[in-house]
Amino acid sequence: MPPGITIVGLGPGGAHLWTEAARQVFAQSREIWLRTARHPGVEELAGNPTLKVHSFDAWYDEAADFASLYERIAHRVVELGQREQGVVYAVPGHPSVGETTVSLIRRMAQEAGLPLRIVPGLSFLEPVLTALGVDALDGLQIVDADQLAILHHPPLNPDRPALVAQLYSRRQAAQVKLTLMNSYPETHLVTLV
Repeated sequence: MPPGITIVGLGPGGAHLWTEAARQVFAQSREIWLRTARHPGVEELAGNPTLKVHSFDAWYDEAADFASLYERIAHRVVELGQREQGVVYAVPGHPSVGETTVSLIRRMAQEAGLPLRIVPGLSFLEPVLTALGVDALDGLQIVDADQLAILHHPPLNPDRPALVAQLYSRRQAAQVKLTLMNSYPETHLVTLV
């Protein structure tokens, strides 16, 4: 791989959901850094004996919060991108959907004058929309669960469909529910995907 940063989307599931462009990057790489190895598509990467696969999973256990963790990961990826061989950094889904590290890396790479390439992946949105039978262009509102959990009033129109993304714990779900109850009736139908 050339100097700079290549960010690859792993898609929402196994390796069968990788894009052809992602497959080409993986085939040409000798080393890949993963935001997390806790993803079904990683099994195929780990099974390649000529590929060194690293992840930032250990950092999750040490982190006080996600904001400082993502900042730390972004700094490391930019540092790795300054090497002669650059860096390939892979994230679940699509790099531009719900990936805070990617936003930080974009900014830091630009400040450092590093080339940056985004290799798209299928996001979680397409399979979720399919499972729910919802068309995103019918007014779908998307909000991050962490952002919603800290608000008193949700920034959502209750007459339009809403997707709360990245809901990862019972505690967070309880906080989101309290916020949503300030606009939605108790009997409002919710589907957990």
